[in-house]
Amino acid sequence: MRKKRWSVGQMWGLFFVGHLLVLLYAVLFLHPFYGSNDEFTLAAIASGAYGEYTQYFIYLHSGFGWILKGFYMLMPGVNWYSIVMYGLIFLSLSVIGGVWIQRARRVGGILAVLLVLACAQPLYVEFQYTKTAAVVSAAGYVLLFCLGKEKERGRLQTAGGILLLLLGSFIRFHAFGMVSLVAFGLWLLKAMEALSNREWKTFFIRDCVPFVLAFALVFGSILAENLLVYRPGTMEAHYREYDRARQKLLDYGVPDWEEYQAEYEAMGLTRTDCINLQNWLIADYDRYTAETFQKIVEFRKSRPFQWEYLLDYLVILMKKPLFLLGTLVTALWLVAGYPKRRWKNSIAVVYPYLALLAIYLYFIKIYRVLPIVVTACLISFLIFVWSAAESEIAKRWEEQLTGKRGLLVGLSCVIVTTGICVRMLLVPAWKEPVQHSEPSIAFRKLYDTISQDKELYYVFDPFTNNGVELGYSIFEKLPDNYLTNIFTLGGWETESPQVVSNLEVYEQRSLLTSLYKSDRAVLISNTLMEHIMLHLQNIYDGIFITYSKVNQIGDFDLFALNYRMSGLKDSEEYTASLDKTYRAEEDRYDVFEATVNMTPEELDGKSVFLWMESVESGKRRMYQGTWQQQDKQGLYSMLYNKELSATNQVKFIIPRLSYPLDERYKVHIVIRDGDKGTKIVTHNYLYGSNAS
Repeated sequence: MRKKRWSVGQMWGLFFVGHLLVLLYAVLFLHPFYGSNDEFTLAAIASGAYGEYTQYFIYLHSGFGWILKGFYMLMPGVNWYSIVMYGLIFLSLSVIGGVWIQRARRVGGILAVLLVLACAQPLYVEFQYTKTAAVVSAAGYVLLFCLGKEKERGRLQTAGGILLLLLGSFIRFHAFGMVSLVAFGLWLLKAMEALSNREWKTFFIRDCVPFVLAFALVFGSILAENLLVYRPGTMEAHYREYDRARQKLLDYGVPDWEEYQAEYEAMGLTRTDCINLQNWLIADYDRYTAETFQKIVEFRKSRPFQWEYLLDYLVILMKKPLFLLGTLVTALWLVAGYPKRRWKNSIAVVYPYLALLAIYLYFIKIYRVLPIVVTACLISFLIFVWSAAESEIAKRWEEQLTGKRGLLVGLSCVIVTTGICVRMLLVPAWKEPVQHSEPSIAFRKLYDTISQDKELYYVFDPFTNNGVELGYSIFEKLPDNYLTNIFTLGGWETESPQVVSNLEVYEQRSLLTSLYKSDRAVLISNTLMEHIMLHLQNIYDGIFITYSKVNQIGDFDLFALNYRMSGLKDSEEYTASLDKTYRAEEDRYDVFEATVNMTPEELDGKSVFLWMESVESGKRRMYQGTWQQQDKQGLYSMLYNKELSATNQVKFIIPRLSYPLDERYKVHIVIRDGDKGTKIVTHNYLYGSNAS
């Protein structure tokens, strides 16, 4: 530093150090977390938690998948998904800041620091791939359109801009598209300058060719993926068709039953089906198919535009910190151009506001304003407004920002930015990380416990699944084969090749149906149990669905759905006795304990049920039980495991009966092996009687 003048290189070096400090602050004090369940699922797929490393993702391009897969194959123990994403965010913000500093050292340096502060929470803390794709794409456009003259942008910078655009489209093509819409104002500015200066050749070579080349690579990569990955007849092609149909229906709203009852019934769907779809309970392969989704979309009428919500959404928008920071710099741009009343770059400054409004109008039209997508758009809005306003602000004040004056202005801007972003940058530092909260610890314990025994598989409904991201650090790699026995009843991954192949290991295909067919399935749901039972009974004639509680881990209950087995055979070779009964959990459950006269070798791998028939009505019910064996995690066994402590004791926890299980019932213990069940002779000693 000579004569208090900082060179461009020195300013960029200081910015780099400041950016690194903000990153460390966000990681150490602001408690980063996955911003959505989608993020957790993508990280899990990338890390091999579904059974193997793969380059295939439904939202991430396979080209990016190969990059991630390569890192995992080199160093399997590292969570490369988060590290690579963090690296791209850091690179993109550094590129944008570097371009601004190169255009105007002091003004650009201040804006670069403020950008990192403003984006720390939405990018580094609430970690989500849509926003990552947005900032990577925005950095590409800044490299291509914001360096001004051709000689200021060398071949390396042009290639870098094109590469960043390609990577942004790889991470999330929809985010790349929205950012491209917001960035279009920068290209319009270049076109107007070419029109004014008649520099068409320069405009074509400098601003059109790289833009066209970038889009050719983006859409060429999509075509290549379609040819190489989404080949007709493959699981990937089926999955994409299914997910596209799912997005058309579920992402934009399932029509109400009352309004479309005739149309639903013409398809053979019931009111329960409609409620299932509205709650994203779509894991019934036989019923909720891509064709089902498409047919509902076809009869769903267009909804009127919600003009009454537009003002509300605009008020909410104007309160968002990123929007406020964009308008503050716009105000500085207006002040800078006021003396001559000539506001240079006006189309590039104003256009992002119009693009943002158009995007909001689109989301209001489809009745789905997604906060994550809005934040991604606001990040690009902020970057492009500041990029367009910078030159005019620098022209007015750049030379005055020297010595202490420049330092004070910079500090003042930091204080204002931090004040606007106080809830994002300061408040979380005094709060407990979400990963340490009681629900998160309970959920983490649940996953760690149930992922140990691969003989059983567990199913979540969409509501409990909303807590998946809470229990895990975004820098923590999930163990290999972690999720091969854990599934969800709703969501975009339902028909993914990984989920389908893992479920087929249990000789099942339809997840929802398998809950009552398989004694190796456990349902974890405190909210939709009764509704799922109604669904199954409506669909499958003659089936009497019941449920029993089989385990509890922390705040989470583990249930098993059961049904009337066909082809049960009677056997007098073995005997059992019902020995003990009591009430549990505030009298909500009846608990029955029994003894089975069979050897561990005879019981190995088998499950047990309580079969009962009302003498008066003839109504039959069946409930699954657990063997009185506990593994090291404290879970009781649904399948008898002779490697654990030997026992012939079993326990049934069932919803409270209307009257005692006495002589009014015929009862049998049923031993089930696969799809075959055997009723053994059972003595009822629950109430001091000796009736069989």
